[in-house]
Amino acid sequence: MKENSDEKLMPRPPIVAVLGHVDHGKTTLLDFIRKTNLVAKEAGGITQSTGAYEIIHNDKKITFIDTPGHEAFSKMRTRGAQAADLAILVVAADDGVQPQTKESIEILNSTKTPYIIAINKIDKPNADIERTKNTLTASGVFLEGYGGNISWHAISAKSGQGVNELLDLILLAAELENLTFNPAAPAKGVIIEAKMDSNRGVIAAVIIKDGTLRTGEKIATPSAFGKIKILENFLGKSVKELSPSSSTLILGFETLPQTGEEFLAGEDALKIYAPAEKIINNSKPHEATASNDILNILIKADVSGSLETLTEIIKNLAYEDVKINIVTSSIGEITDGDIKEASSKNAIIFGFKTKTNKIAENLAKSQNVKIVLSEIIYELLDFIKKEIELLKKPAPLAEVEILKTFSQKGKTQLIGGKIISGTIRNNIRVKIFRGESEIGFGKITSLKQQKKDVSQVPTGEEFGMIIESSATISPGDRLFWTKEQ
Repeated sequence: MKENSDEKLMPRPPIVAVLGHVDHGKTTLLDFIRKTNLVAKEAGGITQSTGAYEIIHNDKKITFIDTPGHEAFSKMRTRGAQAADLAILVVAADDGVQPQTKESIEILNSTKTPYIIAINKIDKPNADIERTKNTLTASGVFLEGYGGNISWHAISAKSGQGVNELLDLILLAAELENLTFNPAAPAKGVIIEAKMDSNRGVIAAVIIKDGTLRTGEKIATPSAFGKIKILENFLGKSVKELSPSSSTLILGFETLPQTGEEFLAGEDALKIYAPAEKIINNSKPHEATASNDILNILIKADVSGSLETLTEIIKNLAYEDVKINIVTSSIGEITDGDIKEASSKNAIIFGFKTKTNKIAENLAKSQNVKIVLSEIIYELLDFIKKEIELLKKPAPLAEVEILKTFSQKGKTQLIGGKIISGTIRNNIRVKIFRGESEIGFGKITSLKQQKKDVSQVPTGEEFGMIIESSATISPGDRLFWTKEQ
């Protein structure tokens, strides 16, 4: 993978992507190599963004790109492979080739990325190295000693057995690739991730492939541009310049670059890349009217890669009789503007690895906008399923929140409540819920406001009522009127 024929070329360290099926031990392997515990920091034990890390082995640097293993993150895996010179494909000895293993093999073949197989979890009682080799052969991966030339090594990422030898193989493969760079050339590389920080502005995580990257230089991609104000190495320290195979954070882009894009630094950067008008965090809204067969969703995420992945997954969800409509999707914290947008479109806000600012939080309460936050994508998908089920059920004519109980004589109870939605009427039967559970039903025999008898109470107003029910009603319970009596 010789990149330049100039006589000023210098050798550069390898950039290595780590791929494999979910739970086969990719992150555990990197944990051992870095002597840190990333798994404990990752919600749900799942790596959900592409990270880059540098290590020294036998006095030589290796840069690793950790790519997510779950099937939902195939685009991010592809980008990791495209940014890398070499790859490690981790395959568990107790599980063999699995769906994401096959997908990773396809990605490596399509990007023509040389790779090494790490047969992991050899310390497990049910590990079977020979069976794992056979499953690899059946998937078109021909190992050394098995009729092919793909190097492999048996390891235990948990104990570290075989890991040093695996790193030796990487350095040997890197030598064969003859990786070089021109220190005098304009810096170029790949955007690994990008996000908007409320204090620091646009932050882009990049891998440098050639040239020397310096503060003060102009920088551009096909969709964004700017001037480098701050460079931070992978340890978070500010530096003036960085050479290739370095993982770095760049502050200075005026708009968000897209993950997976190439960047170029220097005076000619803007001439080569004319930034596009549309940036990833300004996706075009889809107009849709609110109805009981449409679930309107507004998506917010921490970084552009996560946003694209979550948006793609939700777009591909299919439910009978219910259409999912993404109103807008963007990165950053949830703001009052998002609340107003969600309120006008009757949408639910889904936030992935982000937060809600205080103004937006208060506005959401006053406008009754539902916000769902999680650091695990699959929790958000589960919530969507629950909302879909609710849409399939007939909407209640009225919903009441119980605020206070005053007295109870047998089945007759005097309580105070507030109308959450609809209009409540006298002499109707209602269902009583505590949390998600139905605890009984009752009949409203009297409605009062300002000590006066009334026949009905509209949305948003508080009132008193006499209800007859065998279930004892408590503050926090909810009453639902589901049909005309």
